[in-house]
Amino acid sequence: MRRVADLCDSKMYVMADRDDDILEGRLQVALRRPRNVLAPLKSVLPRQVTTMMWRPRVDAWLREFSPDIVHFHNPHPVGALAMVAGTCIRLGIPYVISTHGFVEFNEFSKGFGSPRWQRPLLERFVRRPLVKVSRGAARVLMLSPQEEPILRSMEVTSDRMSIVPNGVDPYFLDTPEESERIELVNRFRLPKEVPLLLFVGNHTFNKGLDVLLRGLRNMRERAVVVIAGAIRSKSENEKLILSSGLSLDDTRFMFTDFISKEELRALYHSVDAFVFPSRADTLPLVVLEAMASSLAVVSTNVGGIPFEVTPGTGILVPPGDPSALAEALDSLCRDREMAQKMGEAGRRRVSTHFDWNVSARLALKFYEEVIATSLH
Repeated sequence: MRRVADLCDSKMYVMADRDDDILEGRLQVALRRPRNVLAPLKSVLPRQVTTMMWRPRVDAWLREFSPDIVHFHNPHPVGALAMVAGTCIRLGIPYVISTHGFVEFNEFSKGFGSPRWQRPLLERFVRRPLVKVSRGAARVLMLSPQEEPILRSMEVTSDRMSIVPNGVDPYFLDTPEESERIELVNRFRLPKEVPLLLFVGNHTFNKGLDVLLRGLRNMRERAVVVIAGAIRSKSENEKLILSSGLSLDDTRFMFTDFISKEELRALYHSVDAFVFPSRADTLPLVVLEAMASSLAVVSTNVGGIPFEVTPGTGILVPPGDPSALAEALDSLCRDREMAQKMGEAGRRRVSTHFDWNVSARLALKFYEEVIATSLH
């Protein structure tokens, strides 16, 4: 939206923990506290239940701003999305929606490991409202062509589907200072005698970290996996490791816990390949960042990942398959020249196809088409 704001007058409404108005470049951002009827019970109710009940105080803001079009970027929580979509319809404001999270929400068992008894509830209170909002959208902006079957299953017609992919943060196209990289290597004591494989992401079921740890057991080549991302709790982390059949003191993996953006860029430039065994993802930014950093990628053929990682830039394996993952990682560890060529090809692909400025111009083009149609 910062890039869109360079092209047209734009305001952004964000549910936040405070009321404030800030400026991000030319983008006007309204931070507003939402309401939640279950807030008094948050200490006794599951977090997922209270999260679903957050609602923005957006009606008066929309009336005051009176936009020509509204763009929804995130479907979570779906109840809030459905509420604002209904407000747009009442006020006669056309809206478009990007497909962030559609892959995960379309198949709960794959994305979140939801138990069978939860699925009817998720269908009723999550997927069904998302389908209704998508059907009412003037345009659905897909992040990749792979999402077309999902939208067809939601009865979104082809004439309302357009592709506006994510872009890569240009920060990751720049090479860090060597001193930054050396400092990071020394801080985490990264070994130099074996290939280093990097995972970046939340340590949640849909990201497949358990598959990565089990795959590590199956690898024949010596390697160390560096696992970046905040550790939610020490006990959960230890349980994850032990359930994967590894010991807590195994030297084939290491966790960094939370790292800054600067540290992450230095880390991308200190490893040999990137691994991302996601079970469900729409178009993960970390994959683009790794490719921008000239890393070969081993990931899964789910969601829009095949749109990012094409033949010659990495290797895709079935989700949830530690043996296939281990085989792919072994092949990169054995053939460092192949890994380097894939990394170079990946950087070229990201630089050419995933640019936020191009995506902003595409979004504006579709805004104008929708507005022109709504005026007739």
